[in-house]
Amino acid sequence: MKQFWQTHKKWITYLKIALAVFTIAFILYKLLVAYQIDKKFIQFQFNFSFQNSLFLLLAILLLFANWGLETAKWHLLINQFEKISFRNSLKAVLSGVTLSIITPNQIGDFAGRVIHLQTLNKIKGSLITVIGHTAQVLVTAIFGMYALLAFTAKADFYVYIYWKQIAFAFFIMHVFVVIAYIRIDILYNILSRTKFFNKIEKYIIVFKSYSKTQLTKVLLFSIIRYTVFMVQYMLLLQFFGVHIGLVNSFIGVVAVFCIQSVVPSFILLDIGLRGAAAIFVFEELSNFDKSIELGVLLAAYSLWIINMMVPSLLGLVFILKHRFSK
Repeated sequence: MKQFWQTHKKWITYLKIALAVFTIAFILYKLLVAYQIDKKFIQFQFNFSFQNSLFLLLAILLLFANWGLETAKWHLLINQFEKISFRNSLKAVLSGVTLSIITPNQIGDFAGRVIHLQTLNKIKGSLITVIGHTAQVLVTAIFGMYALLAFTAKADFYVYIYWKQIAFAFFIMHVFVVIAYIRIDILYNILSRTKFFNKIEKYIIVFKSYSKTQLTKVLLFSIIRYTVFMVQYMLLLQFFGVHIGLVNSFIGVVAVFCIQSVVPSFILLDIGLRGAAAIFVFEELSNFDKSIELGVLLAAYSLWIINMMVPSLLGLVFILKHRFSK
């Protein structure tokens, strides 16, 4: 493998340059063409009072908590098979962000992370990443279902009448889902009964390599990180003048996250989805107040800039500096 990378060193360099050009071009396209964020910033009447500026500053600073928690989660999981420093884990996670923003459904995240692994099989590394991602998806879905219930109950009389029963049914289902995640080793036992088990055993062994305590920690990391997401979004809503009350803001943020996570996020679809989902939810919660539309869009797009664009540019640097010959 080492000889392969050395032989194709020139082509690797060309691929790195192409990746850098494509990533930067995609970010510029998304900001200036799809989001037209430059025009929206010009249209918006900014309020840079001390309190408002503090909202923006805190939202930006929480970027470090966001990706620090994701790094800690991946570091915990990957260290079961390959000892890797927290610093290198951070490089891997940010490299994943870079490739995730330019690929459908963020599938590039797996490749971006595993290129930093030195000894662990890349397929195993990807499956370990799946375990971490699954925890985050579960947390988003669980919180999101209750938010969507509250959102729907405001508009539908029958849902409003039976919301307690529906919430209880959700709770029972979520308990089983969380137990199933913590007992992910059961998946290994199920797959061990298949005909092709011998071919995949060396990869799927990751599913029985973690204790219930470790997976519980992964879930806790995911919950805390999800809380950081929510706080960031709510701070940006305040900064951009979307004042619809704390409860409605909370319901709206959680509902938007849920919608964005369940709808397939192909590149072109994602461009419109982020803003469309936010406008639909927050206008409904504000009794169709059209005056908040611009603020809602800017809050959604600014969250993408803080949590995805900035980390992806840092990750791009790490990919360009990475020596594949190691």
